[in-house]
Amino acid sequence: MSTSQLKPRGEDAISLIEREIARAEFDCRPISRQMLAETVHTETGLTTADALALVEQYCEEKAPAVPGYLQEEFAVPYLKVIAILNVIVGIAIFWFGITAYRASNAALWPYLCVGTIFCGLGAFAWVVSLERYAERRAKKNA
Repeated sequence: MSTSQLKPRGEDAISLIEREIARAEFDCRPISRQMLAETVHTETGLTTADALALVEQYCEEKAPAVPGYLQEEFAVPYLKVIAILNVIVGIAIFWFGITAYRASNAALWPYLCVGTIFCGLGAFAWVVSLERYAERRAKKNA
């Protein structure tokens, strides 16, 4: 793809980048090169690689203070990992309790209670992670 084919779109993309940076400064909200590249990709139809290269080139020349990523874009989904681990521990406690009950006729209810608590904590962590995801999406689209 030659630069002459990208020239009209490139001009639109550059004005779009400038406008988005100015809007972010006016609204006092953080913006990253990744967010700018996504915006250029969706608005102009450039490929993701071309949009990212254009944003990188523009930011290196005219806006070096714009970071590559924001912390929320780079965060590990730790709540989902915790949720999955809690449910696995809860199921393991259920299994251990049933095995102990079958082997020695021990009380089953403590194992069921503890396993239910772990599964409940896992479900709670999963719901909180979904709420945070929806919150980030709403903030991004605002």
